[in-house]
Amino acid sequence: MSQFSQRTVARLTASAALAMLSAGFATSALAAGADPSLFNIEGYAAVAGVTGGGVYSEDDPRYIKVATADEFLKALASISDTDNEPYRVIEITADLDLGYDEAGGDATAAKYPFFKAHNPALTSAVLKKTGVSKINLTGFDGLTIYSKNGATIRHAGFNIDDGQNLIIRNLTFDEMWEWDEKTAGDYDENDWDYITIGNSKETSVGAVWIDHCTFYKAYDGIVDIKRGASNPADSGPDTQAQNGITISWTKILPGSGNPDFMKEQFDALEADRAAYPFYDFLRSFMTEDQIMAVEMPVKKGHLIGSSSKKEKPGFVVTLAHNYYKDLQDRMPRLRTGDVQVYNLVADASDVRETMAWYDKLLADNPDKAAKLSGDPYKLKLYTNGSISTESGAVMVRNSVYKGVQTPLRNNQSKPEDPSYTGAIEAFNTRMELLAGADDNLIPAPQSTITDESGTQWIVWQGDSGLSGTPLGPTEAPPIPFKWNNGEPPAPQNLFDTDKVEAVVTSDAGAGAISLSTAEWLNPINK
Repeated sequence: MSQFSQRTVARLTASAALAMLSAGFATSALAAGADPSLFNIEGYAAVAGVTGGGVYSEDDPRYIKVATADEFLKALASISDTDNEPYRVIEITADLDLGYDEAGGDATAAKYPFFKAHNPALTSAVLKKTGVSKINLTGFDGLTIYSKNGATIRHAGFNIDDGQNLIIRNLTFDEMWEWDEKTAGDYDENDWDYITIGNSKETSVGAVWIDHCTFYKAYDGIVDIKRGASNPADSGPDTQAQNGITISWTKILPGSGNPDFMKEQFDALEADRAAYPFYDFLRSFMTEDQIMAVEMPVKKGHLIGSSSKKEKPGFVVTLAHNYYKDLQDRMPRLRTGDVQVYNLVADASDVRETMAWYDKLLADNPDKAAKLSGDPYKLKLYTNGSISTESGAVMVRNSVYKGVQTPLRNNQSKPEDPSYTGAIEAFNTRMELLAGADDNLIPAPQSTITDESGTQWIVWQGDSGLSGTPLGPTEAPPIPFKWNNGEPPAPQNLFDTDKVEAVVTSDAGAGAISLSTAEWLNPINK
């Protein structure tokens, strides 16, 4: 077995192991006796007063348990039932396969109009069979969707529009990626996000808390937040109270919790290379395992504001205590508005090591590399962190960026034009980069560490505003920092930078902690 095959299998195995941990095998801080108030709602969603559906006993008529796709869709249908009290709490007790065809196709869509066919799969045999669905969550006013066991939603994305006061907790999202032959590696066709908030500019959505969820690799974004989440146009405390969104204690992981889902796709490409010119071109100088290793990372995390120069400044988002493994970009990417980030662990160390051999491979094959810069193909590895553009404001505190070459960026389009630049700062934040290869990015490291595989990393920790800081921001001259919607709420649980990695990797993600029914439903436990 080649070194690339070993690395790929190791990563697939690691993803499966993380899935097992998320299913309840982890030893979390809570299992060791931590107070459940550690996982209380924080940030902008707390300012918005998010309660979800409320706290009810399991035998209350407003509480329902679902174990099948039809039961779940039927429960969602109650939201728009004007004749009866809607369900306020939906507990998912088993994994749900919610692809358009596997969940009943047109017949189910006729029964539940909010259940829609998403863009069809083009290469994945699995997704061609199951279909991919878009489930529109609209018209809610107080709703909690959660699982006690970290149940998995497969083959579906949630489109959250026209509602207030929503909690989504302790769910896993998986199997919504396929090889991109249509746009030759640009991933600009299917538009599959696991969760989209505020997709319609005509409606308003806010007061959303996504907590203790796990997201595997998606074709497009993981959780995107769009124009409907920035209404109304007026900024200030009222905006925080209406639009506040928090994503907390959440994991983004590479590949799939089901290793066969990824491997079977690549084996199918390998079996019929002539039908996939982009893949066949890569195979002219790369092995199947090498291609898998380059494709395994997650391309995009959170896009906040979908249209350049057209967004209102009313986005108010908190990213707290999250673990992003092998995420290459958008932690978040903000177009105007405000985002506070704290206790983030962005671990792209595996991506950085893959970049090292992949960049050398391209250097050794310049004729091939010339065809991979967008014409006619695109296959590039990069490690970006948190990005603020178009007068946005992003503040990062007590966080860790591992293998991320540009932790902070302030312009993504036109560095020469200040109107495309955003404000971004980081405090007490650590970056770790590859010794030797990245010495130019941290010219004065404070220390060097060696990981379990013997790879050396150079380390720097501090603030972005210090003289000689390697944190950035990069791309454009910095602009003065100013919040668009008033001062954000203070973090309720802010771990020291040196401790955050151990805490977040243990306790973030679906299935990582155990709570009672009342504790899951109550956003504030004493």
